Order: sequence, then C-alpha cells, then structure tokens
Amino acid sequence: MNTDIILKEKLNRKGLNLHTLSERSGVAYSTVYNLFTGKKKIEDAKSESLYKIARCLDMSMGDLYYQFVIREMDKAKVMPDFMLMWEDEVIGSVHIGELEVTIDRYDLNPVKQIFYADKISRFVFGRIIRDRCWDEHRPDSQRMLQILGLEEYNPFEICKKTHGKMVQDKTWFKFEGETLTYKELTRAKHAS
Repeated sequence: MNTDIILKEKLNRKGLNLHTLSERSGVAYSTVYNLFTGKKKIEDAKSESLYKIARCLDMSMGDLYYQFVIREMDKAKVMPDFMLMWEDEVIGSVHIGELEVTIDRYDLNPVKQIFYADKISRFVFGRIIRDRCWDEHRPDSQRMLQILGLEEYNPFEICKKTHGKMVQDKTWFKFEGETLTYKELTRAKHAS
C-alpha cells in the first residue's frame, strides 16, 4: 500500500494541491510542503497544524498521523526480518510486513520478551525499535552516530548496527546469514 497515493487521492478528491491546502487550512505552506514531501517528520509538526490539515482533508488526526508515519517507515530503510535472541537462544522470529509485524514467540517468559503480542502494527513496532536506541537528543548523539557510521538518527539503521542490544537485558536481534554469538556481540560493544 503506497501511502503517498492515499494522501494524493485525499487532496484530489477535495480539489486541493499543497498551496490550496495551505490556504484553506491556515497552515503555513512551508509546513504543508515539508510534511507532504517528507522533509519534516510528523513528530516535529505542531498538533494544531496537524489538526487543521486533517480537518481540511476530512481525516481524523490519528489517520493523518498514521499515513505520515507509515510513509516514513516505507521510505526508511526498514529492517529485514530477524530472529529475536536471548543470549544464544532463539526466542522468537520477527517478520516485518507492509502494515503489521508478526512475531512467532518460541519462549513466552515475559522477562525475555520485548513484544507484547504475536501481531503488532508497524507503528508500534517502530516505537519498540526506537526504545532499543539511545535518546536522540542526548549531547553525544552525533558522536555515537559517527561511531556506527550513520549520518542521521534512524532507529531502524541504529538497530541494524547494534543488533538492538541494550545494556540492561540479554535480548538482541540476529539477522539472516549471521553467525554472530552473544559473547561476540557483547565483546564488540565493549570494544567500541
């Protein structure tokens, strides 16, 4: 499902383009343009602006937000499917679909699980992935990105590099074709 098409269809049905959407909603053209072209993240937009745009398009704020978040996920380099690991034990298999993420959980021990259900939306998956990363606004964030060889803060890319490993637990992501062990992963993290 291409969310850009959905947003364009909404504009077309209303007989709007970005300029007229800006005029009718009362939201600055630069904000409308940057949101619809992906130059501005939905999280950085003011709630009042999103409300006005959603009202103009006869959408709920939730639907509008969902369309932009899914579009950002589709355009981002989304993670490949992976095995959810607890040390060297496979505790689940994660498949990232177009609209939802399916988790086959092999171990239901809640201490070992980071997913609360067998199926979750990609939006919820994105939140869980973001929680496996450092705070984007911490002072040394740019230095940490440089260490990982990344140019921008992208939780999916960060988790591909870090395997979603956090200091406080033994859970991590193992991608297809990898022979990495938990010991090698933790040793590599301490060497950084």
